[in-house]
Amino acid sequence: MKVAAFTVAAMDFFPQQNSYFAGGNALNQAVRFSQMGYECAFLGSLGTDEAGDRIENLMKSYYIDLTYLKRIKGKTACNKLTNDKHGERFGVDGAWDNGVYMEYKMDEEAWNYIKNFDIWSTHANGPFYDEALKRKLPKNFMVVDFLHYKDYQLLERSLNTIDIAYFGGTEDMEADLSRLANKYYTSNHQPIVVLTLGSKVSMAFHGDKIYRQEALPVEKVIDTTGCGDAFQAGFSAEYYSSKNITQALLNGATQGRDATQSYGGVAWNETGITRQNA
Repeated sequence: MKVAAFTVAAMDFFPQQNSYFAGGNALNQAVRFSQMGYECAFLGSLGTDEAGDRIENLMKSYYIDLTYLKRIKGKTACNKLTNDKHGERFGVDGAWDNGVYMEYKMDEEAWNYIKNFDIWSTHANGPFYDEALKRKLPKNFMVVDFLHYKDYQLLERSLNTIDIAYFGGTEDMEADLSRLANKYYTSNHQPIVVLTLGSKVSMAFHGDKIYRQEALPVEKVIDTTGCGDAFQAGFSAEYYSSKNITQALLNGATQGRDATQSYGGVAWNETGITRQNA
């Protein structure tokens, strides 16, 4: 299985730890897919600064295909994050800096490179999301992070095309997401909408069915950064392989739990990884 993850990678600063950790939706998912043993390409940009060097080396250590990584003169996207006593992660208002992230261009060569990939993993607020909807082929299984959006117009114009929509949100979203999953379920296209509620439960809506998975217990949460991305990679990989929603929810919960055990979207990796069998 080949996965294309695009387009954001960033360097997050944790002032309480006085340390930097790599993050960003596409980078986090690329690493998680690679850890599970799948071939994964990252498409996006990094600056020509030290942060860009470190993130590029990190992705290389996880065997991520960087054919369409671009190093653009300037600063790598960055953010500042803090944790409460329970490990819950919070962004610092006004701290996000796009750096060169928005300067990346998905040119014709890049689209042609990923047109035969099995899974496309991206985020609904990405600069090439609309273009991805147009270019997706039936053989591309497209999974999209809708973050915490509660305006469902973007979801509604996507559900005829994408295969899985992910939301990290609140309990009051359940009824609307269930309704929309059922509305766009047809004999020819059967999208899944997934809602995660942090340490409580995750739900998958498929047609008129609702599947639930309790969050898995963990003795101590270190940091919740990237847990949603880990969940999404776990769910996407399992569902693509088995078409079993129950198993996909469990694999997502397992990956999300494991992500709580280190700071940052993904752990720094200096010595290479032992990959699971795909």
